[in-house]
Amino acid sequence: MHFDLAHAAVIVVALIITNLALKSAGVINEENKHQWNWKVVLAYFVVVVIINLVWPI
Repeated sequence: MHFDLAHAAVIVVALIITNLALKSAGVINEENKHQWNWKVVLAYFVVVVIINLVWPI
């Protein structure tokens, strides 16, 4: 199995940045931080798909 550590690192950094952006936009706040949220799942999905389209493994 081929595992690209650079690709994984870029995705982790992008998800951290997405998480910070969602917190600053108010999508994630202290009240619902540990609850299931489709907006967060969709944002993470879009970020990962875009990275994989630009940089396929």
